[in-house]
Order: sequence, then C-alpha cells, then structure tokens
Amino acid sequence: MSPSALADQFGPTLFGLCVHLCGRRGAEDLYQETWVRILEKLPRYQPERPFLPWAAKICVNLYRDNLRREKLRAFFPLEDRPRAEPDGGFAGKMEIEDAVDRLPEKYRIAVILRCCENLSEAETAAILGISPGGVKSRLSRARKLLKEALYDEIK
Repeated sequence: MSPSALADQFGPTLFGLCVHLCGRRGAEDLYQETWVRILEKLPRYQPERPFLPWAAKICVNLYRDNLRREKLRAFFPLEDRPRAEPDGGFAGKMEIEDAVDRLPEKYRIAVILRCCENLSEAETAAILGISPGGVKSRLSRARKLLKEALYDEIK
C-alpha cells in the first residue's frame, strides 16, 4: 500500500489519537511527526501485521518522548493545554475529561487507547508493549482513580 493510501485510510484515526493525547493545539505537530517517523520506518514494517497498532505505537512513543523533553525543559505544562468546549453532552463531561487528564501517564494513555480510540485490549497491549492482562490492570486502576477523583469533586 502506498504512503498516501495509508494516510487516507489511517490518517483520521491517528489524528484523533493525537488530539486525545495532547489536545487540539499540539495534535497537528504530533500527527506530522508521527507520519514522518512512519515513513522513515515503513521499509521495516511487516505487512502481515496490522498497520494501525504499529502506527499508533509510533505515535504514543513520540508523545512520550515529547512529554519527557517538556518535563525536562518545563516548557509546556500539560495543565495549560486548551480544553474542548462542552458540546451539550452529558453533565460532568468536562469533569471527567479533567479527571482523565490528571491520571498518571500510564493509566491515561491506556484509557485513551481503549476507551477514546476504541482499540481492543490486544491492540492496546501491542501499542503499550505490555500484556493484555496489564491493560486490564491499568484500566481497573484508572477506573478506581477516576471514581475517587470524581467523588471528591462532588463533595
């Protein structure tokens, strides 16, 4: 499959992942950086394996690398990134998004991949480089932390 066909087929999904990971402002940079890296690594891609988990893993790894660099430079605290405006969804949507944003990184990324991007546990595990059981464990811990955070906000 040609690079442009891959971009047409998987581009919207990868861009959505970028938006979930770093907000609308940083999504375009991460998206472009992801495709540059994909094109660099494309000769090593094994076509018998699914493309999306492979590409999403590249995206998540780039996000983590950028996050580490930002922490070292204290350049862009995550709390300063723009938030989506409420769109008439269920009550508490912003509180839930804020609570997800405050999760430790390993739990937050698992929640984004599994719940926001609707990837399977196996795909999420492949992207994160952990077992499916590890994904279940992270999601369970994330749910517990979210319940605690949201309960504290109600008090």
